[in-house]
Amino acid sequence: MRIVERYIARTLVGHITMVLLVLLALYFFSTLMGEMDKTGSGRYSAVEAVIYSLMLLPRQAYELFPLVALVGTIMGIGSLASSNELTVLRAAGVSIRRLALAVMKSGLVLILLVVVMGETVAPRLEKMAHAERLSALARSVSMNTQNGFWARDGQDFIHIRRLLPGGEADGITRYRFDGQLLSEIASARQGRYQQNSWQVAPVTRTLFGAGRVKVQQLAQERWSSSLTPEVVNVAAMSPENLALWELVEFIDYLHENGLAAQRYETAMWVRIFTPLATGGMILLALPFVFGSLRAVTIGQRVMLGSVIGIVFYLVNGMFSRLGLIYDIDPVVSAGTPTLLVYLAWFYLMRRVH
Repeated sequence: MRIVERYIARTLVGHITMVLLVLLALYFFSTLMGEMDKTGSGRYSAVEAVIYSLMLLPRQAYELFPLVALVGTIMGIGSLASSNELTVLRAAGVSIRRLALAVMKSGLVLILLVVVMGETVAPRLEKMAHAERLSALARSVSMNTQNGFWARDGQDFIHIRRLLPGGEADGITRYRFDGQLLSEIASARQGRYQQNSWQVAPVTRTLFGAGRVKVQQLAQERWSSSLTPEVVNVAAMSPENLALWELVEFIDYLHENGLAAQRYETAMWVRIFTPLATGGMILLALPFVFGSLRAVTIGQRVMLGSVIGIVFYLVNGMFSRLGLIYDIDPVVSAGTPTLLVYLAWFYLMRRVH
């Protein structure tokens, strides 16, 4: 049986890799064509555009892997069925259950490798890619709104006009409240985050109280704050593009400051359920192959797998957004599509003999 498992593993890995490379090539050229319009601005050349497009591929591979796993498994196991190798194995006494276990062993190894890559390499490369691209285009990072980035830090509200490389801020303002009343506005031309605080200079402080307004001019000042440049960068990025540990840390920050975190919680649970969904996709490929070993061509199998994968992608996104709109528990909205995949697999496998 070990020889059979190794042979199935080689077939499965080969076809999944082939499907992944084809899809990544399509995404690469699509991204590159979109970036070519920006070449010539600053020092952003065609080479920079190519490097930028390549650095985004690990994240794209992570996002596409459920679809890739489904189509690759259908192609790999389908090729064994088309060449009657599955028929020989069945005739030799190898049950569908043992064949499914052999497929899942290979699939779990691939899932583990992709998850490690998606949670470590992909986020770092994407951040580097965006930073290098912005630097080449001679632009600073503009946050969340056209007028900069807003965040709450305890009883303070912080506004950062632009966040520059190296944790520096160009234009930073702190609004401090005493209960429901505004007690202070402090504005600084520039700031740098060091030792759990913002070093800001020069500072114009406006104090409100006792029926009067007092203005102070300070050369520099230190503001203790939990709003680190990393938190700002995380907030500026789409939750779907963050690493799992970054999502967890940012959710903790939002909870500590009494801010809405459902969008990031949903993204976190989607990330947690993604490996389970990928395993379900691999299992879902099996009944389509074992149910009709000869009646379906490779092209039909690929088309079927692609349709199922696209439907899953759309349903997954739809449930995530419905959860935000109707305030559904993030675990429910993120886990329902994965549950539907396993229910479909269980129903189809019952019809396989």
